[in-house]
Amino acid sequence: MLEKRLILFFVLSFVIILGYPYVFERWMPQPPVPPPATTVTTTTKSTAASPPGSPVTTASTDAPTGSPSDAAAADSEPAAVETVVEKVVETDLYRAVLSSQGGVIRSWTLKKYTQNDEAGGQRPISLIPKEAAIFPLAIVGAETAHFSLDTTPLHLSATRPGGSIEMVHTDAAGHRITKSLKFRNDGYDVDVRVQTGGRPSTTLSLGINFGISDWAHGYGNPPGAISLVDQTVIRDQPSAEKKEVAHGSAPQWFALQDKYFIGALAPTGATGAVTARYIGEQQIAVDLALLDNVGATNAGDAAFLLYAGPKEYDRLTAMHVQLEESIDFGWFIAWSLLPVQMVAKPLFYILNFIYRFCENYGIAIILLTLLVKVAFFPLTKKSMVSMKAMAALQPKMEAIRTRLAKDKTKMNVELMNLYKDHGVNPMGGCLPVVLQIPVFIALFNVLYVTIELRHAPFLLWVVDLSAMDPYYVLPVIMGVTMLVQQLIQPNTMDPTQAKMMLFLPIIYTFFSVSFPSGLILYWIVNNLLTIGQQYLINRAPGMVS
Repeated sequence: MLEKRLILFFVLSFVIILGYPYVFERWMPQPPVPPPATTVTTTTKSTAASPPGSPVTTASTDAPTGSPSDAAAADSEPAAVETVVEKVVETDLYRAVLSSQGGVIRSWTLKKYTQNDEAGGQRPISLIPKEAAIFPLAIVGAETAHFSLDTTPLHLSATRPGGSIEMVHTDAAGHRITKSLKFRNDGYDVDVRVQTGGRPSTTLSLGINFGISDWAHGYGNPPGAISLVDQTVIRDQPSAEKKEVAHGSAPQWFALQDKYFIGALAPTGATGAVTARYIGEQQIAVDLALLDNVGATNAGDAAFLLYAGPKEYDRLTAMHVQLEESIDFGWFIAWSLLPVQMVAKPLFYILNFIYRFCENYGIAIILLTLLVKVAFFPLTKKSMVSMKAMAALQPKMEAIRTRLAKDKTKMNVELMNLYKDHGVNPMGGCLPVVLQIPVFIALFNVLYVTIELRHAPFLLWVVDLSAMDPYYVLPVIMGVTMLVQQLIQPNTMDPTQAKMMLFLPIIYTFFSVSFPSGLILYWIVNNLLTIGQQYLINRAPGMVS
């Protein structure tokens, strides 16, 4: 009875672990991709196409979708024909475009990261949707206000590592709004300073979907709004039913993110509360209330660190604002578990340390698996020895079960006495397996959510360790190694149960076909090392003691 419960426990545990993605996709389908948002503008321009940075005369007659009506009314910007100009910022890592209309970041394209396009090719990752109605650094209610901006491109490089840009606007009430940005060539972070001249009720927006390049929702780290408030990571999902989600305390940082990329602002001084707003299907905006310091020497002065780029752990950590907490290493089923996170982070550090020497994440995974196996070897040996001892007692156990089949209480007492007389722990074979489950889940998270594994090749046909094996070779090899592992292990079950257990490799193979290739590679190497350990114990009597 005890063995049946153990078998049921392990089967259910692995079914939950392996089957979660299928259940999630079945019962939580993705919302449809919305049509591009539209705005109504009257534009006068030449018939020739204008390159970025050239002036375009635009008369704005609309208020952008999603702007609160009270904020728009408070600003009361007069309708006027203004010359809209753009300024290009070019670094080794990204290309950004700033616009005088609203004093916003109009475009942010990453140079070192690509994604599939509709034609089957590759295009650079863009962190700002072209059809957005609100862009990063917009003042809510003044999204179309005209800011002064020179059009000379800012090209940064190793010989010119930094540069600054200032945009200025004076509103109808005479408040001078200044946005200053300091760019760096070697990073995705920007120093931002916003001075509103005492303008009351000012709200700064992070824009719509800034940082979200892909709405695909797999396992963990769902795309959407995220913030760190009172040292707690909060993931917000405003919806048509709940259009706004606000937090009373000022955030350490707030952002919009997907699995691999993020657009974030981290205040370096006192601010108001952060609010996530539902704009439409797959359209989320995040706003921050700026404090009203009317009459103070620093009236309406707020400073930020802006980060717009990949969720590379080292870069996020270097921000020193805990932005690395946006990567959820502890995800399991529907929760973020601290024990899993505590295991995952060291595994990630070790994996990256090994990679520095071999420069191949596949080889790094193999070496990491070997280290984990060596660390668990004492427990694994104890488990295998216990299973071998249990197998030797199997005839006596069956005799007791047959003789006392009608007296379960006495049967269990005699079985326990038999274990005690021979120094066998019936749970000894299970403990190492239970202890390794968090390691398996943690490594799954490391391989699934970290951008370092994105598009990382291994050998031959395995060109992306974060994606499934397109030819299903690794899952089949994994299933074969599981079968071999079961066949050479000491049998502690009755023949019927043993035959049922032989179906588990087939089930695991089926569930694992969509898993990251890196995870399957870990599983294969782990199985092979386990087979080697079992072979040594079976053939070397000295190891059994």
